[in-house]
Amino acid sequence: MRLFFLFFIVFNWSLISCQDTKTPPQNEPQTPKVQIKKPKITVQKHAKRITNKNVVEMLTEYGKNNKERFVKLTTDFGDIEIELYNETPLHRANFIQLVKRKFLDETCFYRVAKGFVIQGGNSDRMEMAKIKRRIGQFTIPHEIKKQLKHHYGCVAMARVYKNNPNKRSSPFEFYIDIDPKGSQHLNGEHTVIGRVTKGMNVAKKINLVEVDFSEWPRKDVYMKAEIID
Repeated sequence: MRLFFLFFIVFNWSLISCQDTKTPPQNEPQTPKVQIKKPKITVQKHAKRITNKNVVEMLTEYGKNNKERFVKLTTDFGDIEIELYNETPLHRANFIQLVKRKFLDETCFYRVAKGFVIQGGNSDRMEMAKIKRRIGQFTIPHEIKKQLKHHYGCVAMARVYKNNPNKRSSPFEFYIDIDPKGSQHLNGEHTVIGRVTKGMNVAKKINLVEVDFSEWPRKDVYMKAEIID
């Protein structure tokens, strides 16, 4: 009977010793027993996608909170500095958001029309397509002004001509006028949003690169964009 009782004690002790009942030493950090609160996730103001229904409201609000007007585009050929016009507030706000959301960093000058324009804001990178989806699918109401013409070094937005009687702009593709005389035939057709203040020599170098049949450079001319003022 004593042997049986002794065996019973030893058996139960062996079961207890297999469990994780170790108490952490007082000098060691211990996991608190209280419930851990999850950190709050701050939703950015630009998280909402832009559509043709809310584009004016969204860009107007963005423009109020982001008043910058000067942008630098860095390429392998050098830097191009751009001043954006206050006279085209929706387009200014849109371009600034493209810079701040790093969209332009995933794009290149994808069209080089000799003696005419260099056009940027597109590429075949997957990350560019992802950012574009996050921004939204929309066009911008034109802000064509008689005093803002297509002179040498102007910056304007591309647009679709077919089924676009109101001349709404693409929100992503822009171009720089390389024609020394200016592309006067585009006045009243596209919204001019700014001008190159420094780096037209760089723009002209890009305009000389070798292109394929679609005017796409055979070697991609990528850019990095940043706010400088």
